[in-house]
Amino acid sequence: MPDTSPHSLAILGAGPVGLEAAALAVELGFDVHVFERGEVGDHVIAWGHVSMFTPWSMNVGPASARLLARDGWTAPPGDSCPTGLELVERVLQPLAASASLKSRVHTHSQVVHVSRHGVRKNDHSTAAQRHAHPFRMLVRDGGGRESVLHARALLDASGTFGQPNRAGTGGIPGRGESYLAPQMSYHPDDVRGLRRERHAGRTTLVIGGGASAATTVIALAELAREAPVTRAVWVTRRDTPGFTGETANDSLPARAALYAQGRALQQGASEAVRWQGGCEVEGIEYNSATHRYRAQLATAAGARVEEADQVIVNCGYGPDNAIYRELRVHECYETLAPMKLAAALQGAGTSDCVSIPAFGADQFANPEPDFYIVGAKSYGRSSDFLLRTGYMQVADVLARLAETAGLRAAQEA
Repeated sequence: MPDTSPHSLAILGAGPVGLEAAALAVELGFDVHVFERGEVGDHVIAWGHVSMFTPWSMNVGPASARLLARDGWTAPPGDSCPTGLELVERVLQPLAASASLKSRVHTHSQVVHVSRHGVRKNDHSTAAQRHAHPFRMLVRDGGGRESVLHARALLDASGTFGQPNRAGTGGIPGRGESYLAPQMSYHPDDVRGLRRERHAGRTTLVIGGGASAATTVIALAELAREAPVTRAVWVTRRDTPGFTGETANDSLPARAALYAQGRALQQGASEAVRWQGGCEVEGIEYNSATHRYRAQLATAAGARVEEADQVIVNCGYGPDNAIYRELRVHECYETLAPMKLAAALQGAGTSDCVSIPAFGADQFANPEPDFYIVGAKSYGRSSDFLLRTGYMQVADVLARLAETAGLRAAQEA
């Protein structure tokens, strides 16, 4: 059996929730290490040009704020909404570079698989027996070299942004999509900044009916005012203007404003945007002679073809459960969220993400002892997650882990 500290804790993902968990874990006395497959806040940087729906006061975790304050950090104005890049530059990067976390955050260190040392998923072992075996992590660095590390507790805060959903009907790739995916985009492109040349003066096909797609189309409409030939074709499954989950009295004004702009574009507010609702994507082709895409769509009126110079797929994101396939995780068959949490979310009686409770460690618990999925990944395919919720999640989970490891009793003594 590997010699592993009883206070060792591994965290997957150096995003806002992962780093908040690390900051709190240091306070509680854990020997904590964070593993990030890219740079700190990589997923947030990918949409760094986009303003968040929530203000600063909801986006900085309390443990992170306490740690940063020791280095003279000043909190931003609480009522303004930051961009993703501002959150990374003003909070996440200073946090990871702090004296408390610098040696504990390991970038370009991808946790490829997780198991229990010496125990397989299907072994006839009880939770108590499995608890005696530390977690075993296969970690791959930027050069492809692999190593094995161990920890007594594990938090998966790796998020969902790295696993975008595909465009095809039924949620699987359309014909030709897998082949073309590397040359298309699956995130909200910075069409007025870094990706301006790719879209200015061209026609872009945007597939998706949520907040990400609305963000992209609104930006393309703004780009069209600067580069008049720019056009956007917006394809959604929904056949009426609007967005799933949209409410009349949205508690987040910035989100309400985004949906209002998106709905106006669906209703013809800009000549540069043509909305095509009630569509399912059957396939996507690329003509190398004309450098244009052809999307084959299925509609109630029959087959339809849309052509464009670029394609952006904004169909949402989902969790990658391959990492922990050798652990005992009880997942919801509908959302892939941990089953107890998924049931709690369905029974919350509200779709307002601000009003949804953060729930406690009992709802995050899995059959695998001391393994917790936190952050956006804990919500599976649901987009109702807030960073503030994630910070409350890790506070309760770490309190439970600290009690199990005897750290709370030591601190109280």
